[in-house]
Amino acid sequence: MKSMTGFAQGRCSGSDYSMFISFKSYNHRFLDLNFRGTGITPHFEKSIKALFRQKIFRGKIEIIFDFFETNPKKWDIQFNEVLLEEILDKVVRIQRKHKGELTLSLDSLLRFPMIFHLDYRFDDVDEKKTRKIMRTTREVFNNFLQSRISEGESIFNDMQVSHMKIGDIIKVVEREALKLERENFIKLREKILKFLNEFEIDEKRVAQEAAIAAEKSCIVEEVNRLKAHHKRLLQLGKDKKISTKGREMDFLCQEMQRETYTIGSKINSMKIHDYILLIRREIEKIRQQIQNVE
Repeated sequence: MKSMTGFAQGRCSGSDYSMFISFKSYNHRFLDLNFRGTGITPHFEKSIKALFRQKIFRGKIEIIFDFFETNPKKWDIQFNEVLLEEILDKVVRIQRKHKGELTLSLDSLLRFPMIFHLDYRFDDVDEKKTRKIMRTTREVFNNFLQSRISEGESIFNDMQVSHMKIGDIIKVVEREALKLERENFIKLREKILKFLNEFEIDEKRVAQEAAIAAEKSCIVEEVNRLKAHHKRLLQLGKDKKISTKGREMDFLCQEMQRETYTIGSKINSMKIHDYILLIRREIEKIRQQIQNVE
């Protein structure tokens, strides 16, 4: 079981370049890849996307890829002289208006966006650099995967605690519901006999009517469905063949909650209602955890 959150980063460098890459992921309904940084070529972007689509199915991924050529021959320094002159003309007019009280250093002007712009020529990255960069990228990606797996295992361990509590409470509910059903049968039978004591009645018919009335509060079917969903939830968490589990586990939690509401509406017992509330609390704990599961 994998979490949708994870993080990993790494660097590699050579005599004339350096590269930094990091992967960070958050919860998301689908796979959403977002690239940031400088120097990512279409080739690198395509290769990184292929890595993710083979192993990752859900999550919002932030990919930072910074590639810097230290060889000055590959730098392309752009200086926007026209923009600087326009800014200086406006500054001079403002200074005249305020009689020279305003000052603006050249250093501040040069920091203005788009005055200086540094481009690199990345199209001619040689094969040796490409191999090293992709090897580092795969190592970081494997660490990123492992971070999601480790967090997923932690989520599963927490989920198991609530899962065991639910199983124990369901057993108690079954026993209490069986006792309540018998008590209801006896009470209903006594009421029928009390109101019909002046008439000649068929004992079998009284028992039949009492049984029909008692059956309306029977929760065997609901408990069996609850147990089936409860069992499937654990199986799903342990199954290593299934890549995406979060959506099905969330659906199972919703179904389990639905069964508890049905049980609560059919049963007229404060004791069983208290147990049902405990089950709902543990289901909600699980549901909160699996919101983060891929």
